[in-house]
Parts: sequence; structure tokens; C-alpha cells
Amino acid sequence: MKINETEILDTFAEAFFVWLSRVIITAATKEWAYKAAVEATGFATSKIGCPCEAGIENFLSPQETPDGRAGVSILICTEKKQMKSNVSARISQCILPAPTASAFDGFPEAGSRFFTRLHYFGDRYEERCTVGGRRCWKIPIMEGDYIGEERFGTVKGIAGSNFLVMGKDSCSALAGAEAAAQAIAGMPGVISGFAGGIVASGSKVGSQ
Repeated sequence: MKINETEILDTFAEAFFVWLSRVIITAATKEWAYKAAVEATGFATSKIGCPCEAGIENFLSPQETPDGRAGVSILICTEKKQMKSNVSARISQCILPAPTASAFDGFPEAGSRFFTRLHYFGDRYEERCTVGGRRCWKIPIMEGDYIGEERFGTVKGIAGSNFLVMGKDSCSALAGAEAAAQAIAGMPGVISGFAGGIVASGSKVGSQ
């Protein structure tokens, strides 16, 4: 078939089940929430060589976040048994150190849940608190207090879906891929791995 003079071949794309968690990152400004989200989704393009797959899902308005601040949602994808360690590491090493940042569970209704135990970082100076009806921890840090949830949900999702973009030359193919990535960006429940949501080299197993 053709769409806008572009030929679409009805072929196949690999897809497989994966477990994913959604983390809502908030901060004093939208920019700082985004910067924390960028750090928290680093080195996460492919499970083949990275600890997990992760990416930015969407920007959130203050009305969509537990603490009423600007936010960014990210998705972290991996095997279920590895989810706790991946979420814990990315919150503790990337979100907690980010100025004014907080982390909240994006899947509060999920049946499968785990604890990050991040409050131990407070060395017994931490305190329980409630934010937007959610049970959180207030952990003292050099800036002041880090406030966030410790319990996160994980649900089943689908990973690996893809399509090939072909063109008469590199520039036209890249332009088409960029348009596709831009159309996908911001869709609820969807992330596009790799730089700009585009991958120039497909995965392969082994080498000679």
C-alpha cells in the first residue's frame, strides 16, 4: 500500500514480552525534571549490551504529577527479576542527586510491586511523609530533602517492535526516520530507544 506516495511493505517486525516500570520525575522546573530524566535513561538502548532499556515517555503537567510540579515520565524495561535493581540504581544515582528532583511510581495500580529501600540512604534521619495521598520518604541530602516514593509497580509490555526506513539516499532516509520518531515521541506508554529514537545498526549476536 501507499501512504502519501510512500510505499509500505506489509512484512514483519520482531516483538517480545518484557517487564516495565514507569517512574514519574518531578522538579522545581520542567527543565530540571527533563535533565534528571535524561540521566536516568542513559546507557539503556538495548538489553543485549546495556543493563536495561529505558527512555523518556512524556512531559507531564503539574496536574498530572503527585506533588503538583512539572514532570517527566520514563519507562524502564528489563526482566522482572532485574527490575528492582535497575529502578533502584537509576533513582539513587541519577534522580536523587539531581537538584530539586523527586521520583514517584507511575504504575500505582500494578499488581506486581517491589521496594527500592532508598530510605536507608538517610542514615536514620529519614522521615515518612505523604505527598498527593502517597506514602513517601523525606531523605535529608546536602541540598535539603529528597522526597519520593519507595514502592514501584511493574507490568508486562512489548519490546522490540520496529520498522525499516529506506530511501534513495542517506539524507532522505534519515529525514523519513526523523519524521517517524517525532510522530512516536510523546505517545502514552511508548518509548523509542537509541539516539533520537532511530537506530542505524540492527542488533546481531556474536562476531568473528
